[in-house]
This record gives sequence, C-alpha cells and structure tokens, in this order.
Amino acid sequence: MRKLKSFLSILVVVLLAGCSTAKPESTVSAFIEAGKKFDLVKMAETVNPSKASDKEKIESLTQEGNNPINQYQNYFLEYLRENAAKITYTVSNTIIEGEKATVSVDFKYVNGSPLIKSTIEEIFTKAMSMAFSGEEVSDEEMKEMFVSAMKDQQQSIEESFVEKSIDIKLVQVDKKWYIDESSDELLDVFTSNFISVGNELEEAMNPSDDDSEDLTFMEQAKKDNMTIITKAIGDEITLTTIKLKINEMEEKQTITREYGSSVTAKEGTKFVVVNADITNITDKAFSMSPNLLIADSEERLFKAADAILILDDYLDYRELSPNIKETGSWLYELPQDSTSLSLVTQKSGTNELYIINLK
Repeated sequence: MRKLKSFLSILVVVLLAGCSTAKPESTVSAFIEAGKKFDLVKMAETVNPSKASDKEKIESLTQEGNNPINQYQNYFLEYLRENAAKITYTVSNTIIEGEKATVSVDFKYVNGSPLIKSTIEEIFTKAMSMAFSGEEVSDEEMKEMFVSAMKDQQQSIEESFVEKSIDIKLVQVDKKWYIDESSDELLDVFTSNFISVGNELEEAMNPSDDDSEDLTFMEQAKKDNMTIITKAIGDEITLTTIKLKINEMEEKQTITREYGSSVTAKEGTKFVVVNADITNITDKAFSMSPNLLIADSEERLFKAADAILILDDYLDYRELSPNIKETGSWLYELPQDSTSLSLVTQKSGTNELYIINLK
C-alpha cells in the first residue's frame, strides 16, 4: 500500500510543473491535449514556473530504474494512458481579469474509481490473508498481485464515464499564460479519478485522533467482516492447501534434543511447542513454512521461532508429499505472562479466520 501512495504523490507532482502560450484557452488546450497523450513533460510546460517542482523528479518518471511507476506497474500506467486518450472536452467560458484568468471546461472522461477500488480491495484481502498466515510479500509478488487483481476486475467491471465542468485558474507571467492551480478535480480527469481514490486511501490510512488507536487482530477481523471459526485441540481443519490437526501444546523453559545440548528460553520468556498432524491436499509437493501465529490473552501475535536446531521433530520447511500425513512440532518463544494461548490462521482466498484454542 505504501508503494501505491508513493505512485500517487509523484504523479501529482508531475502534474504541477510549468510554462506557456498566447491566450488562456490556448494554454488550457495545450495542457489537455498533452494530458490526452499522457505526455507528462508537455503538461509540465504549461504550469506556472513559480510552482514548478525539481526537473529531475519529472524526468525520473520516464526513466527506467527505481522510479515508482516502473516499480508499481507499467500495466496500470498503460491503463491510464488508454483512458486519457478517451477524454473529450469543450471550453465553455473564459473570464480574464488583468493577469489572471478562469477558463471553464466541460469534460467527459473514464471513471476508473470502481476498478481501482475493487483492485485495491482484492489486494488488501489477499495481503491480510497472507499476514494472518505469517507470510511476507515481496516486491515482485506485490507487483504480480496488482496486475492479476486488476485484470480480474477489468473482466467484471464495465467501463463508465464521468461528465464534469471544471474552472481552471491561470496566471500571466511575462505575457504568457500558465495554469496556476492544478486542482484534484483537474488531475482526476487525467488519472481516471485515481487522485480522489488516493485521497480516500490517505484518509483511511491516517485516521483522525479519535480513530487513531490501533485495533487488535480480533477487532480488525470483525471490522473486516471475517468469519471467525473457533476450534480446539484434536479438531481437524481443512485449509486451502493442507489439512491440519493440533495434537498437543506444551510450555517449557528448557528443551533437550536427543543429540545435542539443551536450549533454555531467554530470561522473561518461555518456549511453547505445538505438535500437529498436517496433510498436503494438493496434487504437488511443497515445503511447509512455519507460518501459523500464536495469540495470547492480550491479543498479541507471535511468529514461530526457528526450530531446526532445537526440536528433533521440527516441521519447519518439511517437504509435504500429496496426501501423506506428516507429524511434528512448531516452536514459539513467548513472554512468561502470556496466557490463554490460541493458534491463528486464515484460510487463504476466503474470509474465514480460524482460532484454535491451545490453553
């Protein structure tokens, strides 16, 4: 989500640069025609020079490398380009007052808001699922998720258009007219309402002081309308790729391997060993990563520790062949005061959140 915000902020910067033409209407037309071609440099040449951003920031948007557009989907940028070419407009009125002017333009442009919101919602759902499973999402995986989600949504969401009248403010500098104010309304025309969606996301990610308190994972799950399914030790659970049954849970201060020295938990902590049966229910072998979380009575979440050098029967990264049950243990290190423990996992691709009570 931070990459999406970065994309937004730099795209806004691009549309706030500057230069000119002879009449206010000519400057506005030059800006719009450049926008229809998604020519960011020419758009920049029509904006008030005193409000121009660093030229390097503008040039970096069209260069290969680490700029946010390349990182955060050329596919999305191509979508904006295609939509920009569909913009139609009519200059309806011009008012000139000395060195200032207002040009009124009637626009018709693609409303990408439903598609963008649905894409972000799908990515968020997948990311939440992976987070509850203890998985980390790489940059490459995020890029693939974005493109895949957007393609999915494009299949089901019909293209629609917005008609809007916008007053564009201009200023005359050295006898040339420049656009003096690039409002969010104006930027929305060229980004298919992406600016408005971005502002909504910004507000959601930076709530007011009244809403600033962090939600616990259960509060977040309820807010997201997740289906919470409570299970106990001995219950069998069918997830997306495995069947899982927790056999027992033990709390220990010291663990001794059959071959090797004893390992003692750090001061103020304790080991929690969770023994389970797992069965691969897919048709291909894969390694089982230790990605289930433990929650305590304070709803603190803990990832599994590396058990390879501590437990004899560790399940960490064990190869799971299709339809063959494996039995072993995961290791967790928790604060001594952790009580009422439960294992937490989400069934990938669904809104089902499983809470397995351990103690």
